[in-house]
Amino acid sequence: MNDRVLIITLLSLLGIGIVGVLFIVVPWVWDRGIPNWKELLMDDGLIIAALALFVYGFYMNTRMH
Repeated sequence: MNDRVLIITLLSLLGIGIVGVLFIVVPWVWDRGIPNWKELLMDDGLIIAALALFVYGFYMNTRMH
């Protein structure tokens, strides 16, 4: 894989991530339409667990190289 294809691939993945954050996470944070607090805590817990796993995976990847 040459450098140009790698840069285009990384930028497209970054663009998809930014669009996902803008259209999914931002409205979810600003407009909490969940009246049930147990459901709200479950959603927040899932998001925190996903973020923790991502950070742990990134940390382990940096230690391997």
